Amino acid sequence: MKSGNNTLRIQSVFYSPELDRNILGLDQLTLQGFTVRKSGDTCKIFPVFSSPVINTVNDVSGLTKEDELGLREKQRIIELCSVNEEFEENYLNSYFESLNVSNDDENDWSRMIIRALEFHDFADCKALLDMIDDRDFVFKYKYDLEKKFEEMVGWFLNEKMGISSRPIPPLMSDERRIDLLGLYVMVERDGGYQSVTNDNLWPTIAKDLGFEYQDGDFMRIVYAMYLDVLIYYYRFKSIQERVYDKEVTKEGESSITGEGQEGRSADSAPEEAATEHYALYAGNS
Repeated sequence: MKSGNNTLRIQSVFYSPELDRNILGLDQLTLQGFTVRKSGDTCKIFPVFSSPVINTVNDVSGLTKEDELGLREKQRIIELCSVNEEFEENYLNSYFESLNVSNDDENDWSRMIIRALEFHDFADCKALLDMIDDRDFVFKYKYDLEKKFEEMVGWFLNEKMGISSRPIPPLMSDERRIDLLGLYVMVERDGGYQSVTNDNLWPTIAKDLGFEYQDGDFMRIVYAMYLDVLIYYYRFKSIQERVYDKEVTKEGESSITGEGQEGRSADSAPEEAATEHYALYAGNS
């Protein structure tokens, strides 16, 4: 081997011209600080400042020291990967929730309208409930509609019924929240409160919302406490508008034909009936 300007020949060295360096013999390795552990006709070389592992077999696990070290190292890597994956998943979920944007390239006016909606009178509630009649619309904007629906229910209970003690959203005994929008949509899908009660579908609705069948009666109570009066008032207002539109059409036709104004007497009666029903529900809450 080269040593400065001189060429030295080292004894007990296997030399091959195909290799780019010589392999030192046992004595030379030992002198340079390597630890060599022989096992039959093979040996293991440990670098400087490293001690050889006494590769005994564990009586309990049946594994050698090297196998145990390898398993621990593998487990550590798996745990580290799990932590990294959990962090990445949580980070991505929070990131996309914060974005909360439509996949459409154009401005999503529907989402902007939902977010801008405020509740000052029942007409605002009716506007939101009219949107929810479209099931495809609910599916597309469910995240925004859930929050706005809860805001609407809270406003109605507080402003129209004078109830401020009910939590929004309602909670199960184990603190799981009940999705009021989902409850409303499912009950409407199955024909309304009376139909669901008569057909004993409350256990099925509870299961569809992610709870157990035995929670069905609690779902019925929640609907009655949070949504029943609101939905009745909404239906009444919808019917009232249709009646009013028909009366306006009648009046227009009568004024054109000169047959008088025979359709103007029904404007105040529905409002009085709604007030009575509303007072009845509010008094029992």
